[in-house]
Amino acid sequence: MHSPQQAHASMHIKGGLLRARFLYIVLNHGVEGWAKILARLSEADHDALAEIDIDNWYALDLLDRLDHAIADELGGDSEALFTTLGEFSATSSLSGAFSSLLDSDIHAFLTQTALIHRSYQDFGSATYEALSANSGLLKINYADAPTVSYCTSGTAYFRRAIELCGAENARVTHTRCAGRGDAVCEFYATWQ
Repeated sequence: MHSPQQAHASMHIKGGLLRARFLYIVLNHGVEGWAKILARLSEADHDALAEIDIDNWYALDLLDRLDHAIADELGGDSEALFTTLGEFSATSSLSGAFSSLLDSDIHAFLTQTALIHRSYQDFGSATYEALSANSGLLKINYADAPTVSYCTSGTAYFRRAIELCGAENARVTHTRCAGRGDAVCEFYATWQ
């Protein structure tokens, strides 16, 4: 098995996640805030983030370093910040051209999410199982565990995406986490 750093360097996400981080910072803390965050990163990371293309692949470890640089710069509870970043990512990525992915049938949306999983990250395989009319379980199997910050923001992403589909009182609980040593990541979702 690879070390976490080696594994994360070989795991890739689409640039949309990085672009969402950029937009969140610029909208809430200005261009100056983004410059301060970039100053916390290496020159190589700074160069990689100079022009973020949402269709390009970027190493997961770059996203992790960016998330931690944001947390270090903004201070406070980093888990709460990763949650906010996940919510913002869903709102920004599922608007405009990607709004067609939203579906008022939450089970259909989550099934589709599992099917297109590899379009947005090149690691892991996802499945979805409806458990009741208003609940389901999204499972993601990973050969190497992603970062805990990635799972935290992902949990918030899924909850916000379900809300954007029109559900009320959406809740997503990350019942098992590969980043915390479980064999799989499970996201238990309920809504009204």
